[in-house]
Amino acid sequence: MKKRGQATIFIILIIVILGIIFFLISAGNRLVPSLEPEEFPDLELYVQGCLDDIVKIAESSPIVRANTPGTTFESRLEDYVESNLPLICDDFSIFNEYELNVEPLENVKATLNPNRNLFVEVEWPIKITRGDKVVIIKDFFTKDSLSVSCCFDIAVDSNCKSIESRQVNACGISKNFNPGDDISFNYDGLGDVCVAC
Repeated sequence: MKKRGQATIFIILIIVILGIIFFLISAGNRLVPSLEPEEFPDLELYVQGCLDDIVKIAESSPIVRANTPGTTFESRLEDYVESNLPLICDDFSIFNEYELNVEPLENVKATLNPNRNLFVEVEWPIKITRGDKVVIIKDFFTKDSLSVSCCFDIAVDSNCKSIESRQVNACGISKNFNPGDDISFNYDGLGDVCVAC
C-alpha cells in the first residue's frame, strides 16, 4: 500500500513538472514577437511594382514577340523577366530599417490562357533580418491582359469556342464560324491567343 501511494505522488509530480514546462514554453513564444511577411508591405510593393513594370515592357519587346522556332511566348517572357527583373529592381538601399539579403531569382513561370490573360509568378527569396528574427519573402505574382490589335466580333465560351454562327471579316480574314469553332490563333508570336472581342 505504501508503494502505491509513492507511485501516485510520483505521477502527480511528473504531471505538474510537465505542466510547468509546457506553460513556460507557450508563454515564452507569446512574449517574443516573430516577424511575419505582412510586416513588410513596402518591400513587397517595391518588388511587385518592379515585376509589373518588367512584364509590361516584356509584352511588347521584339525579343519576346519574335516567333522563334522551338520556343513559346511564355518561355521567351520567362527568360526576359529572369534576365531583367534583378536589373530593374536593384535599389534595396531605401529599406534601411532592417537588414536584407536578396538571393538570386529562383523561378519564373508565365501562363497565357486562351482569353489573353497573362499570369506571371516569380520566386525570388529576400531574407529580412530585424534583431535576431528572420523572415523570407519569396513569392510574387502579377496578372495582365494582353492587348491584341485585331479581334473578331463573335461571342465565345470560356474556352474561346464560338457559341454562335457568324461570318466575320477582320484582321485580313474572312471566315464563317459555327458553334464550337476555335477562335484561337497563333497571333503575333504570342502562341494560341483568343482573338474574340
